[in-house]
Amino acid sequence: MSSRLPEDLSMSFLGEKLKPSKSAKDLGVLLDPHLTYDHHITSIVSSCFSKLSQINRVKKSFDKETLQLLIESVVFSKMLYCSSVWSNTTAQNINKIQSIQSFTCKIITNSKKSDHVTPLLRHLNWLPVREQLQYRDSILAFKCINGTAPQYLTSKFKRRSKIHTRNTRNANTLQIPLFRTAAGQRTFAYRGAKIWNNLNADVRENTNLCSFKKTLKSQLLNSFLKESSIS
Repeated sequence: MSSRLPEDLSMSFLGEKLKPSKSAKDLGVLLDPHLTYDHHITSIVSSCFSKLSQINRVKKSFDKETLQLLIESVVFSKMLYCSSVWSNTTAQNINKIQSIQSFTCKIITNSKKSDHVTPLLRHLNWLPVREQLQYRDSILAFKCINGTAPQYLTSKFKRRSKIHTRNTRNANTLQIPLFRTAAGQRTFAYRGAKIWNNLNADVRENTNLCSFKKTLKSQLLNSFLKESSIS
């Protein structure tokens, strides 16, 4: 028996016919029935490109530092808002977000549309979107492990050394929840633990947040520049 609701489902309430909505907004994030975040990403891309187009028309009125600050405040704050909620979305959606950052790079550096983005990211010392999402998720995992995140998040992470007393090489990594379903593996409890365990040991051993951020960003940026490029 199918678990899907019929497309023509409706109900009457106070003389009005109510139908299920395809998306709903909660604290600024658009949620769809299957949590693909397609509607949210589409909304982000539309809004950010609209703002960037306006900024692009007046960019000559600002110096580079002011222009970058403006874009980071107006565009990036919206682009990455609640990213740990939707960062488990599809690669296609991540590419759409990347197109925002690519356009931004070309505005700030006054580059041509055909110019390659990787050298621009290197020049600006920016992480591309995929690595930026990993960076932000890793920081949240760090805060959870070190008890500076809300209790409802910190309670979801446990070091393996707290579960058993065996002296193993992975004793200080996190216990990954046993989720067999795709939905379970998309939760932050599962993804955060995997992201943390995949970090280099010298990154995980940092106990200072500023030092953790600096080391992590350097490694992510170096890794990206070695193995991939964005056109």
